[in-house]
Amino acid sequence: MTGLADATTPRPSGAYDPWTPPDELDEFQESLVLGAYPPGSRILAERSYRPGYMRYPLRVTVGMPDGSLAACVLKIDPGIGVVEKEARLLPVLARLGLAAPRVLAGPAAHPEYPNAGLMVVLSELPGEPLPWLEATLAGADLTCRLLEEAVDRLHALTDPVRREAIARDLPENSVAAELESITAAESPWVRTELFQTVIPRLRPIVGRIDTPLVFSNSDYNPLNFLFVGESVTGWLDFAGACFEDPHIGYARFLVLSFDSWGWGTGVRSGLVERHLYTHNMSRHDFAPRLAVRCLWRLQRDISVSGEQDATARAAILELLRRALSDLEQSEES
Repeated sequence: MTGLADATTPRPSGAYDPWTPPDELDEFQESLVLGAYPPGSRILAERSYRPGYMRYPLRVTVGMPDGSLAACVLKIDPGIGVVEKEARLLPVLARLGLAAPRVLAGPAAHPEYPNAGLMVVLSELPGEPLPWLEATLAGADLTCRLLEEAVDRLHALTDPVRREAIARDLPENSVAAELESITAAESPWVRTELFQTVIPRLRPIVGRIDTPLVFSNSDYNPLNFLFVGESVTGWLDFAGACFEDPHIGYARFLVLSFDSWGWGTGVRSGLVERHLYTHNMSRHDFAPRLAVRCLWRLQRDISVSGEQDATARAAILELLRRALSDLEQSEES
């Protein structure tokens, strides 16, 4: 990996605030991309993979001197240190047999955008994102099956990844640790009667969870998994790579079900129920994980009393109530 600027300086965790990446493909970015191709190559086109949501990552089409075309991915992330970590992790995953992107150029810092973070050029993998947004019943069923397969494949890499040096840089996110991170957040929710009541109740429960942590990309959004036919062909986005509880990632499909990008399809297709059945997990065992993720969603995204968040707030509070009810039934039985 080579960069056009120093990419080795350690950086703290967190996010650039404000995050200010370039809003157009400029000379520096073009130079970074073309550095991965033969002399005489030129950029023909670029477009966002998620138009209307986020400009980056960009799909860049490159014309080669022999007349052929190539496509690559220009990635920038608002998280401090995220691109550096992912660029170190991806070659490890490829060596372990996972179909992950290759690093073609970078990471490199843009000299005119210090609050953009480092930039990296990645290979584009074959396949399309798992069908999710406005998916048909058959498409949702296929996605549920392939998503479970793809996530299990990540979890199966736990021991091999732990033997790599990069493992020391991956967070250990137990359910108990996630709960404590919520209590430490600077959020008005932490001072509410709800949090003051629920958090002490959850602490001893999540403290007893001894499920071994597994390797994860921490984001099971189906857009992060590619497929062709009935086979998974690619795993994307390791910005949040960590070792975490093997079941808590599925709670995200419930607590984000009112967002865009199709998270609600997980509810309609019974994705979470499928996961629990496949892994012989009861609703009672899943309940503390769901409760923690409800608190996470509230303190991260939802105002305590704002009218604009009223619908989402009511939905998350109802999810939390159900999770706590499942816990009560478990304790009484």
